[in-house]
Amino acid sequence: MSLTVTAAPNSEPSDAAASIQPTWLGGLRGLWSLTWRSQLTFRRLPLLIATLSIIPLLAYFTVDNGRANPYFHWVIEFYLLLLLPLYCLSVCGGMIRDDLQADTLGFLTTRPMSRAQLFLSKYLCQVAWLQIMALASGALLCGVGIVRGISSVVSFAPLFFGTQCLEILAYGALSSLLGLIHQRYMVLGIIYGFIVEVGIGRIPTNINNLSLSRHLRSILANNEAIHGIYEWSPKGTFSSLVIMVIAAVLFLGIGAAFFTFKEFHHSDEMQK
Repeated sequence: MSLTVTAAPNSEPSDAAASIQPTWLGGLRGLWSLTWRSQLTFRRLPLLIATLSIIPLLAYFTVDNGRANPYFHWVIEFYLLLLLPLYCLSVCGGMIRDDLQADTLGFLTTRPMSRAQLFLSKYLCQVAWLQIMALASGALLCGVGIVRGISSVVSFAPLFFGTQCLEILAYGALSSLLGLIHQRYMVLGIIYGFIVEVGIGRIPTNINNLSLSRHLRSILANNEAIHGIYEWSPKGTFSSLVIMVIAAVLFLGIGAAFFTFKEFHHSDEMQK
């Protein structure tokens, strides 16, 4: 009788497999893929089209040719200072809460990525999507201004796109923090807006520096047309730019620390 000896399967990973190490950049690419795929679905297509076109259409049909004042009221007061912060709140505020409610947060936190890295990665992905949407919507708004014969649109456009880019970074960071603090982040954000942005931001003392919209107004006042319509002062523009960046970094730092130490359980906190 012959004896056949079968070699035991090698339990050690191969050199090729062992050399593959997960990286933060790879995780970021994966989260970005999940982000844009979740946004570009047939179910969300009507909302996507409405988000891009509603303000440009309203501006087109309500602004007469050559009338700069009503056009800039749409662009500044309604779009930049109202709708864009609310859009940041709805997108970035739910970036962690959506995974909590879908019960997928546990899957993400078990990936080879720290909680702080996960929080910052999701923020970068959501902000990247917001920047794309804002760029498209802003281009349509500028197109409406050109069609309506608003001559100052061309000189205003670079300042407009730069300001909204900075605004998304700051309000996106604030919104992501509010989303961690409470599941009713939309209500919390609206309360914050009324108290800080509308209330404190209009107090003619240094306390209005707590308002992000006050710094946005200082930046926008560097355009002659905006300065002439609203009589805002461009004084302290550099300080406003620095404060907006510092605010974004501060909110992100607090949010990353909060998410690192906060434990989310299956409770009422996870419900919509």
